[in-house]
Amino acid sequence: MKNNDLRSSSSKRLSKEKLLTVIVAGLVMVMVGTLALLVWQKGSQRVDTSDFDGRIVDRWAGYSESQTRGSEPYFRLSVEGDDGKRFTLKVDSGIYESAKVGMRIKRRAGEIVLSEPEVKRPGK
Repeated sequence: MKNNDLRSSSSKRLSKEKLLTVIVAGLVMVMVGTLALLVWQKGSQRVDTSDFDGRIVDRWAGYSESQTRGSEPYFRLSVEGDDGKRFTLKVDSGIYESAKVGMRIKRRAGEIVLSEPEVKRPGK
């Protein structure tokens, strides 16, 4: 009789341990899945740059090469929006040549407008 009681309590304990292991494993899988989803969402979010106001913080140019078209120049501006977010903007050579670090830049309806930064004068 005692043997049967020991076996049943031992099997109950093993069942509880297995159930606890399954629950913990499930929670770990949910946490890993949530983390992966958050990382994927953060990586796939693009900054909306359709219309913006900002300041040029960097500019660079380079060459891209392809087998079909050969070498082609590219022009980029790094812009810090008024909301503090930074993004890279593709521009043509004319805009690139006119753009200077520190200048204000805005785009409205696809048209890019550059302007000199406002100079704050002392006493005004």
